[in-house]
Amino acid sequence: MKIGRLSIGYVTVIVLLIIHLLPVWGFKYFPTQDGASHIYNSYVLKEYHKHENYRLREVYRLNATFFPNWTSHIFLAALLYIFPPLICEKIVLTLCIGLLPISLLYFLNGVEKRNTVFGLLGFLFAYNYLLHMGFYNFVLSMSLFFFALGYWWRVKDKLRLTHIIVLYVLLLATYFTHYHSYALLIVSLTFFALYTPAYSLLHEVFGHKEPSQPLMHRFKANATKLKPTLIFLVGLTPAYFILFSYYFYLSSTHGTDGNHKGFEWLNDYFFSMKSLVSFRDDHVLIGRVLLVFFAIAFGLTLINRIRQYHQFRESEVWKETGERLWTRAASQMDGFLLMAVLITLMYFIAPWSGYSGGWINDRFHLYIFLVLLPFFAVNLHRYANYAVAGVIIVLSLWHLGYNVHTYAMLNRDIANALSLEGMDEEDTILASVPGEWGGFSDALGFEPKYVEPFGHIECLLATHKGIAYLNNYEANTDHFPLQYKEKELPADYAIIWRTEYHDVAGLEEEYERIDSNDYNRLYRRKRAAPDAEMWDGGTVISFDLQPEDGQIAQGHIAVYADTVYTDGQYGWLTESERDDFENGSEVPQPYADSIWGQEDGVFRVALPNGAYEVTCYFSANDSEPLEINLIAGGEKQIQRLRIPVGNEMIERRYNVTITDEHLTQVIYTRGKGKYKRWGCSGFSIQSTDDGPNFRLP
Repeated sequence: MKIGRLSIGYVTVIVLLIIHLLPVWGFKYFPTQDGASHIYNSYVLKEYHKHENYRLREVYRLNATFFPNWTSHIFLAALLYIFPPLICEKIVLTLCIGLLPISLLYFLNGVEKRNTVFGLLGFLFAYNYLLHMGFYNFVLSMSLFFFALGYWWRVKDKLRLTHIIVLYVLLLATYFTHYHSYALLIVSLTFFALYTPAYSLLHEVFGHKEPSQPLMHRFKANATKLKPTLIFLVGLTPAYFILFSYYFYLSSTHGTDGNHKGFEWLNDYFFSMKSLVSFRDDHVLIGRVLLVFFAIAFGLTLINRIRQYHQFRESEVWKETGERLWTRAASQMDGFLLMAVLITLMYFIAPWSGYSGGWINDRFHLYIFLVLLPFFAVNLHRYANYAVAGVIIVLSLWHLGYNVHTYAMLNRDIANALSLEGMDEEDTILASVPGEWGGFSDALGFEPKYVEPFGHIECLLATHKGIAYLNNYEANTDHFPLQYKEKELPADYAIIWRTEYHDVAGLEEEYERIDSNDYNRLYRRKRAAPDAEMWDGGTVISFDLQPEDGQIAQGHIAVYADTVYTDGQYGWLTESERDDFENGSEVPQPYADSIWGQEDGVFRVALPNGAYEVTCYFSANDSEPLEINLIAGGEKQIQRLRIPVGNEMIERRYNVTITDEHLTQVIYTRGKGKYKRWGCSGFSIQSTDDGPNFRLP
């Protein structure tokens, strides 16, 4: 019979898991506010090391520090090597949604097995407001929280070194996923590490009316039970250090003053269960029914306690043992009630935003009810568990049904908004106006109330071909993998959302509209044709890279460290710092002087489409060697060319076919060993097309 019940339980969980993951895999787009931004930034993280992605490397810098917000970005970046972006997001969403009920079942099975049925609430809570906000790291950290706390509860009475190692792996995984869950996990471990032995000690010392030993003897005899707790808390010292180090870092960089919500807002949010409400208020009714369910469970728990109290009081066991009645009125599970009360106080006291992020109250609100679950004792009869499971399943499917309807409508809108075509060039810059749009949904017939599903979806259009996006909100913060290096750059493409349709007059002077739909328009910067005067009637054009006061070789165009690219002509695309080297000779020597750099240098020349041979010239000075790597036409033309100390001139040639009316050369050094810089003295470009194939403007 027991095996049958277990089988029913497993089948129920598997079926619910499949049902709750169907919306993730059944719709092309899963509507969130920040999800597309996370995909894009993970794409940049994956592509950043490639020097051919010069736009990404010019706009962004890596924020390679140990901040607690890495997990989903690293995971997405790894998945992008195998799967398309939307599939990668679906895999992460599968973990976000699927792991929460699994972790709750694991947690409850280890803490209070009779309450395992409440783990089904994980399916309802998995589709929460913060998931739809796209806070994947936080949602993942919730599962890690319950896995870690459940694991500790299982091994707390027999802690060994291997247990401590596993626990620290879970702690570090939680930290690198989200700081709020890590902080709450440390607080919870500390609280229960003190509460459980303290409860046992009080039970042993004060639990009998007529003790056989004096009070002090009993206290001393049981005080040794606190030793494992003290050892465990000392073992948590590195975890405390991590907790407070990051807290003080946030305090010093962002201050301690936060944006506090008023009591009326907090009260309405709490009792409307707004942490489960994302796009529409229909879910509020579900949340309030859930609150009634919790209230009934709380009431049944009290009734169960009172019943047990009276049964024990009337039993012969009580008269024989002399056990105090309070031992049956109180339970070790009361610690979870106290913890839920503590989190509730945090919810009402904490700021909504501050330090380096927001939505703090929303995060606490989710934890209040999930931490409370072990406290409940409603299984007065096995049919009570069936009733509990039935109510939870109905609420979960009701909640899911509203979401599925919303997803179906929003998928039409998102597909429409992302239907823009024409942004096909590699290594370009994209901007959007406004940078974050949360307007009216045509399919739904109203503006989504709490989550902006169109907020960053244009990031999906930039997740390919090395496109750098200038309205990337993550790069403005210090708790994401990327930060802006150079944001004030002219955009090659601009997406104008429909709220701005009547304010594009100035834009259209520099940009041309190439596509539009019901939601936005796509503009491309107007381009000048290649300047024929640079060629002076011939088929060869030469550039001499040198200092401002250097000698210009005859028949060459001078290029300086600050020669910025002019549309239709030539110049540097990157704004990174460049140095120059002057040979010092009074007699003009072609390619004797050089331009040097440590960061990538990108030089562009506007050319008619066709085939060309490019000859590059390099030389070093008497004190520092150089390393040359050069990418052109999307291929590595020169690799690991070492220029020794001295004035020797080195020449290299390559052939390239131009199809987009410009030659872009990416020059860089890998910066290894003594080769810290690249350098270039000049280059010439010669058409290799015969006769009529070569047509200058």
